[in-house]
Amino acid sequence: MINFESVKGKVAVVTGATAGIGEAIARVFADNGMKVVLAARREEKGKAIAEDICKAGGQAVFCKADVSKEEDVKKVMQCALDTYGKLNVLVNNAGASTMLHPVHDYDTDEFRRITDIDYIGVFMGIKYGVKAMLSSGSKDCAIINVSSAEGIKPTANFSPYSGAKRAVISLTQTASMDYARHDITVNCICPGATDTEIYSTISPEQRELTQSMIPNGRFARPEEMAYPALFLASDLARYITGAVIPVDGAMSAGNYTEVPWND
Repeated sequence: MINFESVKGKVAVVTGATAGIGEAIARVFADNGMKVVLAARREEKGKAIAEDICKAGGQAVFCKADVSKEEDVKKVMQCALDTYGKLNVLVNNAGASTMLHPVHDYDTDEFRRITDIDYIGVFMGIKYGVKAMLSSGSKDCAIINVSSAEGIKPTANFSPYSGAKRAVISLTQTASMDYARHDITVNCICPGATDTEIYSTISPEQRELTQSMIPNGRFARPEEMAYPALFLASDLARYITGAVIPVDGAMSAGNYTEVPWND
């Protein structure tokens, strides 16, 4: 029988875990018997989610962290070791977005802010996550980086975000080769438009326009990103490494145009 029994007892760090995809991954992991360290900047929200998971019978703790700060990233990995004694799974999910502008109109500090969170933050997660995995002798380890459909098929006027997400894909592929013989898989999920806090703030017109660009005609639910992450964390995926997996309703597959059918 194929199931996810193999993830039970594994320790996972999930960054950006206080909303959207990160929260969904943390909850799905805990529901399947994993011990979760939730890392994010919003302390009150993070502690509430961790408490909710524990009340439901799971195991979780919260560690306040900003992934653009090296000491915070170190602290999160150490929290996993101090609390649970090992680290089997790391989900580099934390990210930031920005307004659309042509390249020359972006403020340099804003460009750096996005790069520091969306790309350098993933690099530091891998750097210190791997150190924690190796130093604790953890087995069957997995690193799951959350890029974006933007990393596969970029949008005009979105250079900091699209560029950083493309860089995460390349980093995933190089890291997968670095650790292929060290019991650590490294893979990348590329979500499309997902019903999270970001899309709750846009106008109905913008939402409708975005939805019209998705071949299957709807936004993803956060848990639809969590289940691929669960699979990649399990023993079912031990031979999958260096994979870049679009989870976007075919949004990045090409340029979608709807035409009437003849029958």
